[in-house]
Amino acid sequence: MTTEGKGPITLEELIKLSEGHAHRILLEDREKDMVPLWHIVTPDGKPDLIIMTPWDGDFAKKLAVAKIKEIAHEHKAIAVGFVTECWMLDIPAKDAHKPYERPSQSPNRIEAVMILAYDKKRTIGKGLQTIRDKPGGRIISLIEHLPIGESKFESWMLEGMLP
Repeated sequence: MTTEGKGPITLEELIKLSEGHAHRILLEDREKDMVPLWHIVTPDGKPDLIIMTPWDGDFAKKLAVAKIKEIAHEHKAIAVGFVTECWMLDIPAKDAHKPYERPSQSPNRIEAVMILAYDKKRTIGKGLQTIRDKPGGRIISLIEHLPIGESKFESWMLEGMLP
């Protein structure tokens, strides 16, 4: 996404757009869930791509991510933003090196929205905890759980994403 006289969208702008999308879908439109969304930033003068990738399970997720990588390379992407619902764990820094079960399998899991923005120089991320009126009830708030900032986040999903 570019504007006249301005360069490509920044990673911080990608985070802000993704956060707005999550608020719109989950709080304003009251959807039950949010389909993962990718914002592929293309070089100056070319339109950015917004792609939703519904998946059900790990295999479908791997196929969707492989297709996004293919599209990002085809369009010579310079950055990518990603927003999805997820489960996360609050792990003390002193225990970060220990193995843990997948967050979705943990009784201590936290329902959240994860937002990432990535280019070849850095990755920034933001986490929003999902608050419901009762277990399994409607979403009433998304509160900042992990503030926007530089991240050491590494994932097979971002690996090789940009050409």
